[in-house]
Amino acid sequence: MEAPRPSILEGYRTGLRGVVGASATAYGYTLTVGPTSMLLTHAYGPPKPIEVFFFCGGAILGFALVGALAFAGVTEQFGDPPKRIRLWGSFHFVSVGMAVGAATLVGAYAPDALGWPLGAFAATATYLVVVGFENAAADLERRRG
Repeated sequence: MEAPRPSILEGYRTGLRGVVGASATAYGYTLTVGPTSMLLTHAYGPPKPIEVFFFCGGAILGFALVGALAFAGVTEQFGDPPKRIRLWGSFHFVSVGMAVGAATLVGAYAPDALGWPLGAFAATATYLVVVGFENAAADLERRRG
C-alpha cells in the first residue's frame, strides 16, 4: 500500500504558529517600513497604487538579494532541523501582494475613520494567513524528500 502524500494543510497550523512567533522579531522591520513609507509619502506625495506595489517589490528584491548573498544562492536552507525551509520560501511574493491588495481594497471602500485601522488589520491578517500557506508549501518539499 502506498503511503499517503503529505499535504499543505497538514503543516498549516504549525506553519502559522511559526509565522506568528517569528513576527515578534519582524516587528522591528515593520517599524522600519512603516515610517519609511510615511517619509517617502511626505517627500513624493501620495503614491499611486502601482507605486505601492513597486515599493513592496523593492523591499522583496532587497530581502532576496541580501538573502542570496548571505546563503550563496536561493536554494539553501535555514532554520533548525526538522523545520528547515528553502530560502525561496521566505520571499513572500504572494502574501505581501495579497496583504497590500487587501489594504488597497479597504482604502478604496472604507471611510477615512475606519480605513486606517481596518486597512492595517486586513493587511496583517491576510499576510499571516497567506504566509502560513507559503511556509507550508516550502516545507512540503522537505517532507516529500
